[in-house]
Amino acid sequence: MTRKPPSKSPVSKRLDGYWKLEVANAALIPAFVVAMSHIYGEGAGWLTWLALFPTAGLLLVGGLYWRGKLRALEGSERALDAALRLADKAQWPSLVLSLLSVSLVLADLLIGLPGVTGTDRWAAGGSGILALLEYVNYYHRQLQHFDNASDFKRLLTGRGMRPAKMAVDLAAWRGD
Repeated sequence: MTRKPPSKSPVSKRLDGYWKLEVANAALIPAFVVAMSHIYGEGAGWLTWLALFPTAGLLLVGGLYWRGKLRALEGSERALDAALRLADKAQWPSLVLSLLSVSLVLADLLIGLPGVTGTDRWAAGGSGILALLEYVNYYHRQLQHFDNASDFKRLLTGRGMRPAKMAVDLAAWRGD
């Protein structure tokens, strides 16, 4: 007689898909931005690549965090501990690179920077803004409210944005 594996809880099922999506997006979003910059312009320049680095990095950190949360639900805390250690080390570099890329886009708009094309400017601007949003979404406040009915309802009822799950776990992990 064959035993069926225990069925996953709804939270486990959601996390299982979510971490994979975030990790995949760490590669897919840069690929999309680079492809679009080649299709609609001169290609991705140095400023776009600078902005894509924290974008991809934050998506990867977030994906590994959600994988760690899933593994913790399954009884293994090691993956979550490793993800929180990575998130802790990546926090300040991610913020600095995100702010730097957006600042350089603004500087280019004001004074022009060498080697930056119009396509590069818009691709870098969008990527830099996405990086900042991902930073806030993981390290401060949960910005994403469309994938969970209770979160969306909370937003619509005016109860505000809840602290980011990773931020809460990081604070506990750090002993804050």
